[in-house]
Amino acid sequence: MKNGPQFILILSTVIRTPFDLNRIKYTIANFNSVIEWSQDLDDVDKILRIVSDEDISEKLVLNLEKAKVSAVVMQVFKKSIT
Repeated sequence: MKNGPQFILILSTVIRTPFDLNRIKYTIANFNSVIEWSQDLDDVDKILRIVSDEDISEKLVLNLEKAKVSAVVMQVFKKSIT
């Protein structure tokens, strides 16, 4: 983890099968800056929450699209670490 700001990314996703969730898992694994992530499958928007050392939202959405998973960035928060 870098000694700087962290970014919290909130995305709405379309997950229909366990394969979709695996695609998300493998796509996120390609980003070294990801500190942690979680998926709320009970939420109607199937919210994906990611904490990262940098704002990877645009690259992540593109990579998820390549993996055949639809995702839309809802919000990106910048959190300063002190």
